[in-house]
Amino acid sequence: MRDSRTMLSVGVDVGTTTTQVVFSRLELYNVARPGQIPRIEVSARSVLFTSDISFTPLISPDEIDSDALVAIVEREYGKAGMTPEMVETGAVIITGEIARTKNADVMLEALSDFAGDFVVTVAGPNVEAQIAGRGSGAAAYSAEHYTQVTNIDIGGGTANAAIFKMGRNVSASAMAVGGRQVILEGTSGIVRRIAGPGRAIIDAFDIPLQEGRPAELSVLEDFCDRMADLTADLAQGIRPSLGDAVQLSPPLTASEESTTVFLSGGVARYFYEPLEISSIADVAVHNDVGPLFARSLRLNPRFRSMKVIPPGETLRATVLGAASQTITLSGSTIWTDGDILPLRNLAVIYPQLEQDDFDNPGRFSASTEAAVRRWDQHTREIGFALALDVPQEMNYRRLSSIAEGLGQFYDAVVPEGMPLVLVLQRDFAQSLGQTIKALRGDIPVISIDQVGLGEGDFIDIGEPILGGRVVPLSIKTLVFYQ
Repeated sequence: MRDSRTMLSVGVDVGTTTTQVVFSRLELYNVARPGQIPRIEVSARSVLFTSDISFTPLISPDEIDSDALVAIVEREYGKAGMTPEMVETGAVIITGEIARTKNADVMLEALSDFAGDFVVTVAGPNVEAQIAGRGSGAAAYSAEHYTQVTNIDIGGGTANAAIFKMGRNVSASAMAVGGRQVILEGTSGIVRRIAGPGRAIIDAFDIPLQEGRPAELSVLEDFCDRMADLTADLAQGIRPSLGDAVQLSPPLTASEESTTVFLSGGVARYFYEPLEISSIADVAVHNDVGPLFARSLRLNPRFRSMKVIPPGETLRATVLGAASQTITLSGSTIWTDGDILPLRNLAVIYPQLEQDDFDNPGRFSASTEAAVRRWDQHTREIGFALALDVPQEMNYRRLSSIAEGLGQFYDAVVPEGMPLVLVLQRDFAQSLGQTIKALRGDIPVISIDQVGLGEGDFIDIGEPILGGRVVPLSIKTLVFYQ
């Protein structure tokens, strides 16, 4: 393998309010020493083309116009002078309320021609929170400054929060508040649509907003102040009084008053670059309440007490693409069950395990389950891989403890019949796979080793080769502006 190479990458970000396309040139470098397993890192990135920011086309509030969306992407490819055949790698990420439209899967299929064999995924709120936090620069900032950073990405339909420590995501949560919870008709101020969560806020606080009627500025201010207070609940890990009417996933854990706060997303742009608002027309510049919501956040007493700093990116805290689809091989001490392989686009989840967890099945299961529950139910249903950093010293007792813990974890989290996919750096994959099968013959297991992965990577695992001794892996790492 060459030490370095460049490749053309595309990132397509389809959100509640806007759709963006970014083309970039990535320079990849193999940082592994001679004789080691290849480890590819992005040594440089340059943005070649950034699309116009287009409104995501909808047929109805719960159905996207796939044909119009494809036309937007085709148009931006043409403006960039690109064709799908020219692009080597990339990512299509669908987020926000759009991820919950009834034809999201149809939309993914329609866009797959532009992405080929890339990372193509519907991101639930917790995954969206992690992606936004890496795209805004929050993850990198936490590593560079040895601090905790809470990134809150506020878009049209949702606010997604993620906490990072030393570059790693430790908690994520989401709430249904956003700039397009109320849709306005231009300068008239007539309320054209109120989303379900917005209606719950209006009813709970007796706010006089009605569809088809003009809204008063003071009433919209009251509504946005309520959303700002709910967003402060999100940031502080407090379950809101409205409960599941607005809470999309469990509250943040590990939240601290001393945390640095980044705000990203479309609403955040107006938090850092405020508009002068004195009329409904000023509010409805995008036919929603986003600018007013941003002002309410700035004036909220709890946010004023937080250390809020500008991120590297706000509106374009988006995915540049996938770093590579570098094919590497597992170690030769693997365990694979039957004809499960190949598997594609498995999200990599990296549990934070203490040394004592490996000798206590209950603690191992609980710690691993907590790591997986930071992700979304959708991710758990379509498949994931656990990256385990097991101790260097292993004996049968410890292997049995880990195997028992994984059995408990499987029963609690993994849908029945789905494989338990394990990726280890050290060469204990075969021993661990055999031990799991001896204890729990009902669990389909794939256990591979000598592969280093990071949380947020995606992997494809091919069919065994060389007499079943190794499997090929394609490791796909998302790349961001920061």
